Amino acid sequence: MNTSRLRKSLMLLFCSISVSFAMAQDPDLPPDLDEYINRVLEEFNVPGVGVGIVKDGKVLMTKGYGVKRMGSPDPVDENTLFTIASNSKAFTATALAMLVEEGKLGWEDPVTKYLPYLKFSDDYVTTHLTVRDLLVHHSGLPAYANDFLLFPPSTFSRRELLEKLKDVPLAHDFRSVYAYDNILYVAAGELVEAVSGMSWEDFVKVRIFDKVGMHNSINRYSTLKKQPNIAYAHTRRNGKLRVVENYFESNIGDNGNPAGGIASSAVDMSNWLITQLDSGRTPNNGRIFKPTATRELWKIVRTMPISKEPEWLKPNQKHFYGYALGFRTYDYRGEQVVGHGGLLTGFVSQIAMVPEKRLGVVVLTNQLSSGAYWAIINQVLDYYLGAESFDWIAGYKKQLDRSQGRADSTEHADKKVVPDPMLKRSLPLADYVGVYRDDLFGRVTVSMVSDSALRLDFVKSPQYCGTLHYFHGDMFRLVYDNPDRGEGPFLTFVLNADKSIREGRFVGERSGGQGTLGRVALTPDKRAILDTADLKSRIQKTLAKQPEGRFAYAFMDLQTGEQLSLNAHELFHAASTMKTPVMVETFKQAAEGKFSLSDSITVYNQFKSIVDKSKFSLPANTDSEGDLYVRVGTKITRHDLIFRMITESSNLATNIVIDQVGAKNVMKTMKSIGANDIQVLRGVEDTKAFQKGMNNQVTAYDLMLIFERIAKGTMVNTEASKAMIDILKKQKFNSVIPAQLPKDVQVAHKTGSIAGIFHDSGIVYLPNGRAYVLVLLSADVKDNAVKKTLANVSLQFYDYMKNKE
Repeated sequence: MNTSRLRKSLMLLFCSISVSFAMAQDPDLPPDLDEYINRVLEEFNVPGVGVGIVKDGKVLMTKGYGVKRMGSPDPVDENTLFTIASNSKAFTATALAMLVEEGKLGWEDPVTKYLPYLKFSDDYVTTHLTVRDLLVHHSGLPAYANDFLLFPPSTFSRRELLEKLKDVPLAHDFRSVYAYDNILYVAAGELVEAVSGMSWEDFVKVRIFDKVGMHNSINRYSTLKKQPNIAYAHTRRNGKLRVVENYFESNIGDNGNPAGGIASSAVDMSNWLITQLDSGRTPNNGRIFKPTATRELWKIVRTMPISKEPEWLKPNQKHFYGYALGFRTYDYRGEQVVGHGGLLTGFVSQIAMVPEKRLGVVVLTNQLSSGAYWAIINQVLDYYLGAESFDWIAGYKKQLDRSQGRADSTEHADKKVVPDPMLKRSLPLADYVGVYRDDLFGRVTVSMVSDSALRLDFVKSPQYCGTLHYFHGDMFRLVYDNPDRGEGPFLTFVLNADKSIREGRFVGERSGGQGTLGRVALTPDKRAILDTADLKSRIQKTLAKQPEGRFAYAFMDLQTGEQLSLNAHELFHAASTMKTPVMVETFKQAAEGKFSLSDSITVYNQFKSIVDKSKFSLPANTDSEGDLYVRVGTKITRHDLIFRMITESSNLATNIVIDQVGAKNVMKTMKSIGANDIQVLRGVEDTKAFQKGMNNQVTAYDLMLIFERIAKGTMVNTEASKAMIDILKKQKFNSVIPAQLPKDVQVAHKTGSIAGIFHDSGIVYLPNGRAYVLVLLSADVKDNAVKKTLANVSLQFYDYMKNKE
C-alpha cells in the first residue's frame, strides 16, 4: 500500500473512531432542551444560567446559556462560577458526616463538648443541642436569627457572632418548629475546625473539592471577584432589571461561608451530584464517604409545612416535605427527591436529585427568579420520569406575574411621607453626636457632616453606614452609603425629661415597618471614646487631677501600628521598669549559647559600686521579695532569678542577673533596637552612684519599642519572646494597667516604683484577639493617688481599643 492510500485509510479510521466516540457521548437529553432553556431566560428576564444533568454516574450535560452580565456579550459557559448560596450547607453537613464516619464526633454529641462558648438564652437548649440539631433548623431560634450580621457582612469573627446568640430570645420550643437559620451553620463550620484541626475552608477544599473534581469552585466568598470566569448579580428594582454593582462587597462575608459562601459551576456541581447520588463515590472512582453517611444526610429530621399549589402548578404538589442534614427531602410525581436551594441578592440556585433514578439536575442563575430554575428542573425531571408533559414556563410565569402585580400595587398605594414643619428638633444638632452601643451591632457612632446632616457609622457592620438627613422632630432619614441599599429607615431619638438622649430607635415610614434595624436600640455610651482627639482630651482631664505630677505615656495598636503618646521621649527615673531590658539581655545571651537558663548559680549578696568598686549588700527589709535572702549560699537557676526579678520585682535577683550579663551589654542591646535613651547603668541600692546622679533612666517611647518586639516575637527570637511574655503575665503587682480592666483581659507587664515615682509598662491582650502596648510613667506624685489615676488612664485606652475596627 502506497503512502497516499495509507494516509487516506488512517484518516477514514480516525473519522470512524471520532464519530463512534461522539455518538457514544451524545446524551439522551430532553428534546429541544436548548430552545426550552432560552425561552426560560426570555420569559423570566434572566441574563444567564448554568445547567448540569447527571444520570447513572455520568454527566449527560453541562452547559451555559445567556450572558454573565446584562449589557455585555460575554457568554455563560459550563465553567462560569455562580454563587450557590445555601447550597453550601450540604458541603458543611457532608464535612461533619465525614468526621462522624472517622469517629471524631457523633451526631448526638452535645455541641458544647466542642464549642463550649456556644450558649443560648435557654440553658436547656445550650446543654442539649446536638451536632445533628445544628443542621436542621429547629433550635427554637427565630427564623433567620441574626442574619443581618451575616448579610451584608460584618467584621465580627465567627466566634463573636455565635456568642451573641445567648442574647437572642427563643421564638419556639426546642425541636418543635422548623425555622430556617444560617447562624448555626456558621457554628457547624466552627465545629469542623474544632474537630479536624483544619479551617472549614481548608477542609472543604482538600477533603471535598479536590477529591470530587470541583477544581474551579471557591469556598472563600472574598476571592470570588478575583476569579476570571464569573457571573454577575442582577436584581429587579422599580420594575427594571439591573446589575448589582456592589455585590461582591455587600452580600456575604467569609464568616458566612459555611452557610452560603461557595461559588461553583455547572461542571463542578455535576460532579458533586454524582458523588452524592453514588453514596460518596467520586467521578474518578475515589470515595469521600460511605453509604451510611448518605442515609444520615438524606433522612428527614424536621418536617416542614406543605403549601397547596395553585392549579397552574398542580403537578408540583408535595405530599411530604422535610429537612434532612443540609438537604431537603420531598416527593415529586411519586418519586423521592433530595435537593436544596440557595439565594443571595442577585443569585438563586437549585439542585434536585432523584435517588431511585440516579438522576440529578443543577440550575445556577444570576437573577432572583425561582420560577426560572423550577421551570427547567421540572421539565428535565418530567422527561426522565416519563411524566405527562406540563407547561411549566406558563405556570411559573403566571405565578411571577401575580406576585409582581401585588408588589407593584402595594408600592403604588403607599404614599411617600413628608416632613411636618411644625415638628421642631428638641436639641442642637451637635447634641446628637456621640458614641452609642447596641447589644448586637456593638459600637455605633454619630458625627456631624453638615449644618443639617449627621453621619451614622456601624463600626462592625460597615454596609449599614450612611448619612442621617434631618426629617422632623428628633427624627432623621438614614441614606446608606451603598447605593444598592437605597434609603434606610428613620432613626428617631428618644429623650429623657432633662433632654438627655435615652436611646435611638429605627422606625419605618408606617406602622410595623421597621425592617432589618427594627431590633436595634442605640444607647449612649458615656465611657466610649469617639476618636483619638476625644481620648487625649479625656486622659488630659484625668492627669490634671494631679497638677503637681509629671506624666508620660506611649501607646501602640499592634494590629494597625497606630501610636499615641505624651512626653514619650522625656527621661524618667527607671525604678524597676529597667528590669525588663535586663530580662531581654539574659534571654539574648542564653540564645547565643553563653549559658542556659536552666543553669544553676549560687545566690550571693555582695556587689560593687559602679563609682569606686567598693562593696555593698542589699537589705532584705527594703526588698519586695525576701525569700531569696535566706537562700544566699545555695544554688538557684537563672530562670528562677529572672522570674523573681519580674514577677516579684526582687532587687537581689536583679543585681545578681545584672552582675552576670553586664549593664553595658544591656545598653548595647537596647541601642540595637532603637531604644537609644534607656540607661541601665547599675543594679539596685548602689548608694554612691545614686548620690552622684548615676541612675537608671527610661522613656515611654523606648519601653514601647521593647514591648512591641516582645509582643511580635522579634525580641531575641520567637521562642524567647514567648517565654518572656509568659513571665510578664505572672506579674504580682497589678494596681495600674490591669487594675480596672475586665477579668478576661490578659496583661503581660512590669511595674516600677520608688518614692514619688510610679510606672507600668506592658502588653494588653483583648479577648477578641487584638493587642496593644501601653507605657505609663509618672514622677513627683503621691503613690496611692497616682495608682488610681494611671489605672483610669489604662481603662480609657482599653475603652478606645475594645471597639476599634
